[in-house]
Amino acid sequence: MERVEFYFDLVSPYSYLAHTQVSRICREAGAELVLRPMLLGAVHKEIGLQAPIWVPNKGPYQVRDIHRWAEHYGMPMRFPEPFPFRTLKTMRAAMVRAEEGDLETFVREAFVLYWEEGGAPKGMKEADEDGPLKEVATRIGTEPEELLEKATSDEAKAALKNATAEAVERGVFGAPTIFVGDEMFWGNDRLHFVEAALKG
Repeated sequence: MERVEFYFDLVSPYSYLAHTQVSRICREAGAELVLRPMLLGAVHKEIGLQAPIWVPNKGPYQVRDIHRWAEHYGMPMRFPEPFPFRTLKTMRAAMVRAEEGDLETFVREAFVLYWEEGGAPKGMKEADEDGPLKEVATRIGTEPEELLEKATSDEAKAALKNATAEAVERGVFGAPTIFVGDEMFWGNDRLHFVEAALKG
């Protein structure tokens, strides 16, 4: 079975857009989807790249582009305020869920809360993540305080750090980044190339 690896951060709107589409593509192709959490800000810092939203001539355009893609896919979109928002603890929680074998459900519910329902963290302090993370935990049937505690563990911190370093080592510079075998595709607008690669 072909494997499709999906590198993402929940702060990434294009990851939100691409996630449901790549899930469908994999189902139709009979491929295995492997979710790869990473910390996008750390990737940008490591390679010396500025997030597009901070580029004056690109940021406003990109917001409109994101809404266009949501309309194209027929997906709901409530652009979070403020943006960007903090996801450090949340992505550590994603590593916990990956270890426990239920990352897909966590990611799906978090994307819905953050990008469809206006429930993303409202600031850049660590505590700003707690409410949204507890809500996701409740939705997936996990005890919220337990998930918060695990997300602040040394193990979760190391797991996310290592996952992010691995992403950079593989050549990742943005989100989403998708691998079909060794072939890398960057961005929501490259999904047709992913489909073509799976069709061989």
